[in-house]
Amino acid sequence: MKLKLAREAHRLYAKHSLSIEALLALKKEQKHQGVSMVIEMLTDLVLHGQASRHLVKMKGRSIWDLKSTTRGGQRGGSRVYLFMLPTGEAGIVTCEVKENDEPDPALLVLVLKAIKAFKAGIPIFKQPPHGTDKAASSSEPQPPDRADR
Repeated sequence: MKLKLAREAHRLYAKHSLSIEALLALKKEQKHQGVSMVIEMLTDLVLHGQASRHLVKMKGRSIWDLKSTTRGGQRGGSRVYLFMLPTGEAGIVTCEVKENDEPDPALLVLVLKAIKAFKAGIPIFKQPPHGTDKAASSSEPQPPDRADR
């Protein structure tokens, strides 16, 4: 399965995607084991697609997550939040590492916003030109480029 990394709709030219920003923050917090687990789960998703042993669809939502606790894994731990694209690809939004098993409500809202932006035609998966970080700190929406949804 191919993975696409999302940016926030109002930060399309950010240097990093949301998931890379989250991983860098986790590394800074010295959560190396959790970062390794996120990478392992993403690798499993690429190799096995929807048959990934970590993939779970959240009840009543269009959100999926990769959980290190799925099918006999550790309690708590790492989670990756994503949604499935009509192309069969996975839209990776963000991740977290924590002790308890409940998802962070703020991160779920972030995923729902990404889904809404994608459905509105905002190119949240388009890579910005290299070396640009213009508007990375701007809260103003960037003009949509509907060519790469």
